[in-house]
Amino acid sequence: MQRNFAQDIHFSQYFSTPLTISPSNTGNYVGDFRVMGNFRSQWKEVAKPYTTESVGGDKNFYIRNEKISAGLLIINDKSGGNLQVNKIQASLAYHKTLGKNTFHIGVQPGLTMKNINSNETFPDQFDWNSGQFNGAIPNNETNLTYRLHYFDLNWGVGYDRKLTSKVELFTSFAMFHVNSPKETFLSNSNTLKPRNVFSLGATWYALPKITVQPSICMMGTDKASEFLFGSRFFYSLDKDYSITKAVFVGVYGRSGFANLTDAFFAVVGANWKNYYAGVSYDFNISQLKTASNYRGAFEVSFIYTGMSTRLTKSQIPCDRY
Repeated sequence: MQRNFAQDIHFSQYFSTPLTISPSNTGNYVGDFRVMGNFRSQWKEVAKPYTTESVGGDKNFYIRNEKISAGLLIINDKSGGNLQVNKIQASLAYHKTLGKNTFHIGVQPGLTMKNINSNETFPDQFDWNSGQFNGAIPNNETNLTYRLHYFDLNWGVGYDRKLTSKVELFTSFAMFHVNSPKETFLSNSNTLKPRNVFSLGATWYALPKITVQPSICMMGTDKASEFLFGSRFFYSLDKDYSITKAVFVGVYGRSGFANLTDAFFAVVGANWKNYYAGVSYDFNISQLKTASNYRGAFEVSFIYTGMSTRLTKSQIPCDRY
């Protein structure tokens, strides 16, 4: 078995899965707590669907006026019904605001558990007489296990800045699998190489009622890479320049660094006070489009953010003279 060059678990709506993009996103919002959920189903038209679900939450604490955040993320992923992955990850982040600048740093330790179907067949089980794989033939694999688990560690940093009264910048960088955990169902020494994730975006209050939020996300690990780019456009249902109550649409593209013809996806959704929901669909335009008929993945996301009970302004009553 060779080193794993495959892509890691990911979502198209990366902007709706903050804890999978960087541990520094833990608690990076205005509110006391946040809960979130995501579901993705891919390649249903081609073979058994690849499905990914995640649920998580985080909470903000203030110790001597310093903002500390803690979170938990649980992920389940099924690859065509043969490989199943479960992840439990805890997050801890620290945030510091200096003028118009806010800095974030976070760490994310966790446990990953993987298992494969015991009915899987191997190259030595190919029956040349029938032209099919036969599970009754010895697979000649030594020290084969169908389950594994390992400790995983991720870290990340982030930065936000209010450039003008109408433009806000946000960016983050994270490194996943920094401990290079051993991952193999055999007895070899296959290890995961670190996966780097860089995201950059802006919120532009372009016109009364219209807000534009362009962003990019780049991921790379060993020989696998992914580049996501696009924008969401919000229409306010409330007062001017507010997206607290708003509907949005967005268009994004996906490619590898060397391949510009993978997919694009459209997303629609809404903010309503403390609630956020988004629905997207991937349209495949790679060479697989012949089999997929341009169809790719369906994805939904949901976020609830509890209102902040922290006082940001104080008044001292005094008598009038």
